[in-house]
Amino acid sequence: MKDTAAQTRRLFLALWPTPEVVAQIQQQAVKHFKACHGRNLKPHNWHITLAYFGASDTTTRQCLERQVQTIQATPFQLLLTQCGFWKKPAVGWLAPESVPPALDKLAADIQQVIVPCGYRPEERPYRPHITLVRKAKRFPDTENIAPIHWAVDKFCLVESKTLPGGAEYIVLEEYPFL
Repeated sequence: MKDTAAQTRRLFLALWPTPEVVAQIQQQAVKHFKACHGRNLKPHNWHITLAYFGASDTTTRQCLERQVQTIQATPFQLLLTQCGFWKKPAVGWLAPESVPPALDKLAADIQQVIVPCGYRPEERPYRPHITLVRKAKRFPDTENIAPIHWAVDKFCLVESKTLPGGAEYIVLEEYPFL
């Protein structure tokens, strides 16, 4: 049997939608992404990444868990209203028209607090989104949808597993806001 300390997992920190938000996305947005002609992600995998850490051993995971517990955030409202497509990396996405300052602060705080664990902050601007389609070939059939209301009150530590049918994401820990 392998030493569990030597095993690595791909980890990231993310906002994880409630079942109510997932239902709103299914009702209001998914139909518009059929035009993308790609592979739809499973609703239980939908999320907004705050920081992608990547391959992590047990020591790194413990560091991440310890560091993110120092984050002090307050709940905020997120309105998802924009559908879009990025040619590279070929994804169809759902996002807010404008990023609430509380979300910008949360992402920046998380990215800074996990630097001692070996995280290298992104150099590009933070662009929160939910990937709905991978290997997309074109833009969704609309840019705007009725607002999807998301009361954000926690973030999660998530593991990414690559399986034959695509990636599966498993929430390992939840960190409720104060």
